[in-house]
Amino acid sequence: MDIPQIVHRFVDVDGVRVFYRSAGPDNTPVLLLLHGFPSASHQFRRLIDALGFRYRVIAPDYPGFGHTEVPADYRYSFEALADTVEGFVLAVGLRRFVMYAFDFGGPVGLRLATRHPEWIAGLVVQNANTYVEGLSEAARDLIANRPGVAGAEDNVRQILTLPVTRAQHEGGTTDPEHVSPDGWTLDQYFLEQPGREQAQIALALDYHTNVELYPTWQRWLREHQPPTLILWGRNDLFFPESGATAYLRDLPEAELHLLDTGHFALEETLPQVVPLISEFLDRAWAHGRIRIAVIGATGNLGGAVVREARARGHRVTVLGRANVDATDVDSIATRVAGHDAVVVAVKGGDRLVPRAAEAVLAALPKAGVDRLVFLGGGGSLECAPGQRFVDAPDFPPQYLETARDQGEALRLLRAAQTSVAWSYVSPPPVYLVPGDRTGRYRIEARDTPIVDEHGESRISVGDYASAVVDAIETNSFLRTRFTVGY
Repeated sequence: MDIPQIVHRFVDVDGVRVFYRSAGPDNTPVLLLLHGFPSASHQFRRLIDALGFRYRVIAPDYPGFGHTEVPADYRYSFEALADTVEGFVLAVGLRRFVMYAFDFGGPVGLRLATRHPEWIAGLVVQNANTYVEGLSEAARDLIANRPGVAGAEDNVRQILTLPVTRAQHEGGTTDPEHVSPDGWTLDQYFLEQPGREQAQIALALDYHTNVELYPTWQRWLREHQPPTLILWGRNDLFFPESGATAYLRDLPEAELHLLDTGHFALEETLPQVVPLISEFLDRAWAHGRIRIAVIGATGNLGGAVVREARARGHRVTVLGRANVDATDVDSIATRVAGHDAVVVAVKGGDRLVPRAAEAVLAALPKAGVDRLVFLGGGGSLECAPGQRFVDAPDFPPQYLETARDQGEALRLLRAAQTSVAWSYVSPPPVYLVPGDRTGRYRIEARDTPIVDEHGESRISVGDYASAVVDAIETNSFLRTRFTVGY
């Protein structure tokens, strides 16, 4: 019998002590569970038991919910919840995941998705509304409560009571005996903790901001077409089934299952939906995996890219001097055939870098590969209009030959008449420093360094590698140079 070991932890995110529960092996597909109102990560306990032996399953409590602890000055809004969950994702080191969005998990999760599309391997949407037609009259009445509306706070207080909490769990179910009283009892316990009433009032009065963002989220769905599984309790008091079918306008390939239950659909239909989620996770994870060949994978930067890509679940082929000649067209074409993208991270004497650029530009069309990310240097960035760092009199002489070769490779890429969708990535001209991935960095297409508030251009090797994989996943910065910095 497979029973997962669940761990219960806290992680600090900008002063918020976020509680989360997690299970599953690190090298398996990741499912991020985003809970709804008025619950917390405990609503997913049975789902974690069902999936956590085979997948990495992780569920945080939002500020104002469950066991998460917040400072007294935390200002509750859906933007703030998304900020905290974004920080949580970075703090626990998630790179790519399928996102389970339920109720409040919809507006929180879609804020994350629009900020970081590269994170999203797929969506499981369970009674998380994104369409105006998916709002019942009861939902519209609640959303009409906003700051400045007379009686709005009192209206919200009426839904924070035990009878309403219980009704959200049992309402719309086929058989209320399938619903454990533990869920609504624990929800109410947390609602009645000090400070929680005002937190929930603030969020309720802010809910209208989610409706205002519906067109933005719908556009994101249309443009990105994430693999999507829709599970919907069709008897939901707040989000009727019209909200589920509306997704098909923007996601015509989505898999839709209407369930004969209410808002908390997992309570009654877990045996039905676990196989659906499991099969979907396998498909979505395979769908999003990119086949990446890394030439120069045994070096410092090439190795970092390999580790980052593998951490995100991509299939990586490690190519070094032992199994590819980076200056030979046929050698490259043979080794990279069948891949979706190629990363080149080479350096050495005898003009190795520009010779590799010429060879790979010729080899990729022969191999049927059209995506290239070339790891270049920072010396070719401009320190003043029209003046490169490498041309400055104080440029370190020990790096001069390599920096000039890297600048020549950029010139060759820009001049090439090629079908290859290349990108050339420059680190900061000086401060590419050892360090892990933080996920907090800026990426821009430009010929000057990105600098921080102190005028310094700096990036860790881990974040530099992360930016490289970002560019591959989002298919961005095509036929141009980009750089990265804090």
